[in-house]
Amino acid sequence: MRRRDLVRFAGAPIAMAAIPASLSSLATASDAAQARALTPSVVKLGNRQFELTLTLGGGLKCHLAHLPSGTVLAEGEYSYSFGTPPLAVVHKDDSSVVLLGHTNTGLTVEQRFTAHPTETWIEESIKITNKGPHPHVHTLRCGLVLPVHADTLKGYVFTAMPLRLDLNVAVPNGPSKDPGTLKAIRARKRYLDFSLNDILYGRRFYSDIEYERPEMQSLATPVVQRPCAENHAAEAWVLTDGRLGFVISKYNQTQREYAVLDRAYLQNGVTGLRWGGASPPDEMYSYIHLEPGASYEFGVTRLSAFQGGLTQGYYNFRTQMESRGHRTPEKFDPPLHWNELYDNKLCCADMTSHVESKNRDRLYRLDDMKQAASRAQAMGCDALYLDPGWDTPQSSKLWDERRLGKLPDFIAMLKNEHGGLRLSLHTPLSFWTGDGCDVPPGSALVNASGEETHFACGASRQYVEESIKRLRALADAGACFFMFDGAAYRSACWNPNHGHAVPSTIDEHMRATNELARMVHQTHPQVLVEMHDQGQWFPLLVPMYYGQTANTHGARGFDERWAFEYMWNPMEDLLSGNSLNLYYYSLAYSLPLYLHIDLRTDNKNALVFWWSASTCRHLGIGGTHADPDVVRAQQQAVRTYKRLKTYFARGTFFGIDEMTHVHSHPDSKSAVINCFNLEVEPTRREIRFTPREFGLATNKTYRFLEARFARAGDSYVGTVAIPALGHTLIEVT
Repeated sequence: MRRRDLVRFAGAPIAMAAIPASLSSLATASDAAQARALTPSVVKLGNRQFELTLTLGGGLKCHLAHLPSGTVLAEGEYSYSFGTPPLAVVHKDDSSVVLLGHTNTGLTVEQRFTAHPTETWIEESIKITNKGPHPHVHTLRCGLVLPVHADTLKGYVFTAMPLRLDLNVAVPNGPSKDPGTLKAIRARKRYLDFSLNDILYGRRFYSDIEYERPEMQSLATPVVQRPCAENHAAEAWVLTDGRLGFVISKYNQTQREYAVLDRAYLQNGVTGLRWGGASPPDEMYSYIHLEPGASYEFGVTRLSAFQGGLTQGYYNFRTQMESRGHRTPEKFDPPLHWNELYDNKLCCADMTSHVESKNRDRLYRLDDMKQAASRAQAMGCDALYLDPGWDTPQSSKLWDERRLGKLPDFIAMLKNEHGGLRLSLHTPLSFWTGDGCDVPPGSALVNASGEETHFACGASRQYVEESIKRLRALADAGACFFMFDGAAYRSACWNPNHGHAVPSTIDEHMRATNELARMVHQTHPQVLVEMHDQGQWFPLLVPMYYGQTANTHGARGFDERWAFEYMWNPMEDLLSGNSLNLYYYSLAYSLPLYLHIDLRTDNKNALVFWWSASTCRHLGIGGTHADPDVVRAQQQAVRTYKRLKTYFARGTFFGIDEMTHVHSHPDSKSAVINCFNLEVEPTRREIRFTPREFGLATNKTYRFLEARFARAGDSYVGTVAIPALGHTLIEVT
């Protein structure tokens, strides 16, 4: 995550909730607690992995150690950017301690540490409340500190999760089979791996290129580089030396927040690694705005330990997120989409042509969609996915009966005339409005001058109410999937009649977007909802899990996340290394990704198809290749994929390495192995398959189809032949 990209929308204050009753009750005892705060006291928490010692007396000193290894992860004074509050214990039990204190500016700080005796992690959370009569504005950072010396965390590497690579790497124009060109492309991929020295003193450089369709770029495109800010932010960090590791994660469903690593300056010229604690969602110009009586609750920082290297760290994080509900649903069975876009000149000729009525009349008619349905049926797909063009005007979510007939008739046609196809729809939100697009009545975004713009305000009550009305009408007719494209935040709105703050904030926009997904599921739980990037179109501005939890009615949020726009030239995204992010995401999350890909960029080995099927639990395809042999190979790949779909959609993903993926069946009795070769020459790869490492029973004997494996102790070892720019699939039964 590029931290400098988190500053763009920092100007507006963040909406706050009223002070909770729990904090109010704690605060009633604050005077007595404050009197005791200057008396040193020691509190210890721990479990079999960690021991935390807190020493209170005018401030807070922390000693945090990993018991099995003796590794110290925090030592000395806790760092507070807003002044050190004298703290006292107001609650203590076997697994947690709550500290309470006040700054001399009227800020109340509630700090909780938890280390359940039967768990293997330790957690921290912080809440601040303005108890004074005047508003508080803070640029705020606090956290645990580890003084750094020559041997501190020696050999450890810090890696960002869930995406290990910079998203903004340009790729060249058109597929290339030249080894030199491929090598030059891959040299530009950047792993977000840092040494401790990088975290403390280095300035990490990232590409400043705005994301464009790959065919508009070339390898010669200059990379304008700009240093990112000093902080390093990600959903979580893996620290490992290859044998032992730790995961530092941040989780917050009410405010967008990241796990931040930065530095603190200590006495005697010592620098400290500062981590955990609290940091606002944006940097540099960001602040927390607290009205009198208002509070702000930061997310939970969790520190956990694991044995092994980077991959085991990713698995550790995935287990955490699954325990919080962010996982593949038990009966997840998404339809394989055929996307008509790639064969339709409406969008691919010009990215603005789809808005114009004359182009829709010419290129997006009922006969055009019937042809697309025939292609979908021939390829073996389950649903026809309609991208921009089916509604009028653009982004209205209103089916165009004039061009396409009545929606129930269209859905019946797919079912009865095209092998039972279902209907999936591109249903873009407010970012996809503007000239020629629909803006529901009363929802226009108003700028700071009080002028209505041509864009809709996604946080407005009017926009949400009209959007859910139209989405439910589509679902009533039988649509089975909605893509929430255009979920990004455009700018602040100053309309006082919208039901949001004036000006509106990015957080309000995202809350409204997530609630829209829940409102769909409240009445139509069977409809799948895909969520694009909510805060900013590219790169990501919110954690992948943000907003997926259920509302007060029990309706879940979105079902899937978008796979980072790797749809336009997926072959080059794969060969350049961009698509390795799909591999690392799959290690870190079982929350499904959705992606549709252009099969015209694929080859006779169906390389792009299988990579996408292996790393995205929900897949869409489209585009008719010019070579009939490639089309036949893709049709065969689809047949095999559908036979094994349970492994890819609901199975557990494991990584032997970036090019060798394992999918274990939900019943833990079998698996498939995907082997990839991105080189221009065929290769042979030795693979060691240890059943217990992939969730399979150890008291069984396994067979390997399409390769010869021999038993070696508790493992199986085989050599697999993989064609040039190709893929080999092995079934393990």
